[in-house]
Amino acid sequence: MRRFARVLFAAVSILFLLTVAAVAQTQITVGASTNGAIDFSGAGETQMSIVGSCGQSSCIQGYAYLGNQTGTYDMWITGNNPLISATSDPNVFAVNMNGGTMNFSFDFGHNNGLIGTIQLTMVKDGTNSPEFLGTMTITSSTGIFASLWKAGNVVPLDFVVSLPPGSPHIDQVVAGLAASTSGTMSAGEVLTPVTAPEPTSIALIGSGLLAIGGVLRRRLRR
Repeated sequence: MRRFARVLFAAVSILFLLTVAAVAQTQITVGASTNGAIDFSGAGETQMSIVGSCGQSSCIQGYAYLGNQTGTYDMWITGNNPLISATSDPNVFAVNMNGGTMNFSFDFGHNNGLIGTIQLTMVKDGTNSPEFLGTMTITSSTGIFASLWKAGNVVPLDFVVSLPPGSPHIDQVVAGLAASTSGTMSAGEVLTPVTAPEPTSIALIGSGLLAIGGVLRRRLRR
């Protein structure tokens, strides 16, 4: 009976892993920036701006990764700069896009590209590595990106800005305790849309569970 229990446990574990794999998300990993900086200035409603040049008027640039493939990314703002303001939580700040557009593009060469616009919603602060959370609306995808990210998809996005040691934190700028602070991109990710398992996968998992149930029922009757 113990041997049977071990086999049953192994079978259930395999089915669980198959289920997890069916809903797993692929992501683009954003690496540290190699050009440009992100500035934060002004008390109350702190402006977030990008300083640098990499093909756009004001742009930050670095390397990005999709599986074992490497490409580059550009991030830039058109129109008004986003505004960061305090909330009831001292370590969480709201982001108002202020009518501007934050753009994000990935270029992996050979017509493999992805372009979208960012809607930031909040900043988690209190350290030299504030985390920005939001979504990215896909406007164009080609090549290796086309099957995973389609135009119109809205996907989760986050990135971390690295402020040099000793630099003011964003909360200090918002509170008027510092005039400004500046940092570079240190990491981030863009996820694919969350997808449900395909019908065939669900059918196989269901059949497996029914088969295990049948074996268990016969064993218990003996």
